Amino acid sequence: MTADELMKEINKLNSLLQDKLKIERDTEEEEYQALLRRMIGRRVLITVKGPHQGKEGVITRHAGDTFHPVNWYVKLPDGSETRKHKHSFKLLPRDADASSDASSEEA
Repeated sequence: MTADELMKEINKLNSLLQDKLKIERDTEEEEYQALLRRMIGRRVLITVKGPHQGKEGVITRHAGDTFHPVNWYVKLPDGSETRKHKHSFKLLPRDADASSDASSEEA
């Protein structure tokens, strides 16, 4: 195998690797966007001890710059916004789920 043939093979493998990495990056971005769509606007109950314990709030945005959100900003009933770790609150049922449960109880 000559040096030119070897370089062609290396370049071919390099382009295949770059394509594979791009696909993985795109998939990770899509998963991240789907997570944001699911979480933003969700009602939560703050469970961790502190000044906000027992309060309900609404997730407004992701706090950070990673694709794996650990912290979220939660808007409280008094209008203030606080940063909370994902394990410091409990997701409450969606409004649509609650209204469908109420309509099934009436029937």
